Amino acid sequence: MKHSKPFYKYVKGRVVSGLGEGSRYVSLYSELFEKYLGFKPYPGTLNIVVENTTVSMDSIVNKIVIPPPGNGYVSVYAYRAYIYGVEVVYVVKPMITKHGREIDEVVSRYNLRERYCLRDGSIVELLIMV
Repeated sequence: MKHSKPFYKYVKGRVVSGLGEGSRYVSLYSELFEKYLGFKPYPGTLNIVVENTTVSMDSIVNKIVIPPPGNGYVSVYAYRAYIYGVEVVYVVKPMITKHGREIDEVVSRYNLRERYCLRDGSIVELLIMV
């Protein structure tokens, strides 16, 4: 029997504090996230420093392109993922960002820090759909 290519990429990382701008941007894009992702997001992101940086988001074809909410803003790529393999979240990558490539920003309908009792340094596992 021939094995097919996996349909996800495994990403492991640790939670870090963000730049304090996630809630502002999630709020700005909230209606668009709801339209394209199917849920109203919690106004903030969970920031993860990815340990296995060999996983390139550029190689993932199953991305959703979310248009900018107006002039002066950029499109955002959203990648469907599962946190701990059970709950749907989205890794979001703005076309322009202050974060390095090693930082994944995750949006969800929930405050993920509270939901999973996460703090800076906590280990998080994601399965990103390819």
